[in-house]
Amino acid sequence: MTTGPALVSILRQGSYLIASIHTALNDSQLIRFQQDLIEQIGRYRSMGVIIDVAALDVLDSFGSRTLRNVAEMARLRGA
Repeated sequence: MTTGPALVSILRQGSYLIASIHTALNDSQLIRFQQDLIEQIGRYRSMGVIIDVAALDVLDSFGSRTLRNVAEMARLRGA
């Protein structure tokens, strides 16, 4: 269990999920975010996902690729 402020919050609004990334994430945190979000899409049978990256100053190539993978996996799960 980690302590400190949450780096990413995933909220459910009806049949949609809203994931807000509050600060820059390292590679392992991005992978954890991907796993958590995909797991919640399946658990709640979400119809759609919004990923808010407005708080980020820079998004590197690994982060961009990870977000693209999340979008592809979400589509395969019907979100």
